[in-house]
Amino acid sequence: MFAMRMKLNEQIIKKDSFKGLYINGSRNGFSFDVQLAYYRGHYLSDIDLIEVYVDGEKMPDEAVTFELRGKELPLYKLKYAVTEFWSQVDLAKIRVLKAGGLTGEHEIELKLMLRIPYMQIGPEHHFMPLDSGEKVSVLLEGE
Repeated sequence: MFAMRMKLNEQIIKKDSFKGLYINGSRNGFSFDVQLAYYRGHYLSDIDLIEVYVDGEKMPDEAVTFELRGKELPLYKLKYAVTEFWSQVDLAKIRVLKAGGLTGEHEIELKLMLRIPYMQIGPEHHFMPLDSGEKVSVLLEGE
């Protein structure tokens, strides 16, 4: 699939932002920060795909949330967030529920595809796709 790719930031996934998520004192997931890799910013409703992979295994969509400026949304609600604007300077937080969380070294991949609503490339509402994802290796210490 053809997609425009810009990487304006050294890191899209902020490697030093990884943290364990705890529920009732037990590790049950992880979170990390993401910076948009496009200079104009986007409304959250322009996100066509967001997926998180750990060591090649896709995390279930219902286990992933997206937070921007204190508003946390499940992935299926992003398409309705027509007034929530993600600027290039704002960090978003991705949270993933995963029994036992993560420790040790892991490959984390974020697939993040947006559409650029002012760049129509075909009939029937086909717009330029923008790949804003990244794959990183992280070493997560036990907390």
